[in-house]
Amino acid sequence: MKNNKLLFIILLLLSVTYFISQFYRVSLGVVAIDIARDLNLNSEQLGRLGGIFFLSFALTQIPLGILLDKYNPINVILIMLIFIFLGSLLLSISDKYYLIMLARTLQGIGCGVCLMGPLVILTKIFSSKDFSFYSGIIMCLGGLGALVATEPFYMLVKTTNWNQAFFFTSIVIIVLVILLFIFFPKKQINQKKIKTDYNISAFKQIVLNKNFLLMLPMSMFGYASFAFILTLWGGRYLDQVYEVNDEKISVILMLMALFWSVGSLLYGYLEKKLRKKKIIIIISALIVSFFLLLLSLKIFNSILFLMIMFSFMGLFGGFTLVLLSHYRSLFNENIIGKVLTSANLFNFSGVFLIQWITGVIIYHGANTFNFSYQLSFSFAFLLVIILLLFSTYLYSKTDEV
Repeated sequence: MKNNKLLFIILLLLSVTYFISQFYRVSLGVVAIDIARDLNLNSEQLGRLGGIFFLSFALTQIPLGILLDKYNPINVILIMLIFIFLGSLLLSISDKYYLIMLARTLQGIGCGVCLMGPLVILTKIFSSKDFSFYSGIIMCLGGLGALVATEPFYMLVKTTNWNQAFFFTSIVIIVLVILLFIFFPKKQINQKKIKTDYNISAFKQIVLNKNFLLMLPMSMFGYASFAFILTLWGGRYLDQVYEVNDEKISVILMLMALFWSVGSLLYGYLEKKLRKKKIIIIISALIVSFFLLLLSLKIFNSILFLMIMFSFMGLFGGFTLVLLSHYRSLFNENIIGKVLTSANLFNFSGVFLIQWITGVIIYHGANTFNFSYQLSFSFAFLLVIILLLFSTYLYSKTDEV
């Protein structure tokens, strides 16, 4: 793409779309303590509430893969943003657990397109060698949504309340829909004239691919090993294990989100320069496992230590960008929508599974077996470490492309 102005508009609007998804993934982590208090929720219920967003997100991926390959991706994005708006509006008036569950389900359904849609658009515009670089830009800028969902959103919640804060975000969604409809240059999307395979049997080609199968565990537990902290349990962990107050919790989570955005940009640059996807992913997964181990052991009782740990977790948690690039390089462009959304189904199913299981472990550890919260969280973190290391072992057997 030669037109720099056009490129800027496309990247900006796609980044804002991903910004919305990142915001809603993380926002519950900031208000989880308030919601649990107001609705008298235990850890298991809170884990279910956190997980339902990612489960509904995951279940949309296969139909979205078909739609994104068959229709103009920007039109699909516009429709799905309406689901986010409805979920946000419902959340703003909810005072019952089942209503909040429904609201988060609608948000998850809508947000399912906010990364895959932009990535499919990038595939249709740019070459494979530029994919990681430009997707890294979108994930970096869009990742700032997670940052806004921490300290800035916390300040908004404390100024009003969590219901009113989500009403405000629903207005933002409508504004984005209008901007995308008016300003997005739709004709540029099909610039590469890709012949698209609409046949659902294309999924057979995907799921029987050896590399795809070996990469799925990393899709399930790579992103989840970082996301389950930022999007739900980080605030609860800091509150119950370290007795950190709300103000400092929001700052620590903000640092984690900020460094995740930096990491996304860094990984996009590294992959473009080094072309060593496997080495980057394996080393990064091992580093994340090490940080989780440090958190589970509670070696240092220091706010500064927590800030550093959460920041590094965010920085290295961005490695799953390279995993998407690996998927991108394995398959033809005519089925890339189905490939990316199939991978994303497992990606967000993994977050749902981790959030739910860790919630069960924490709840029963503290309430059934009378463990301390620190020990309960340690068992939960150790489970995540085992799953991530197992995924890394299988991923090491994939082909470098």
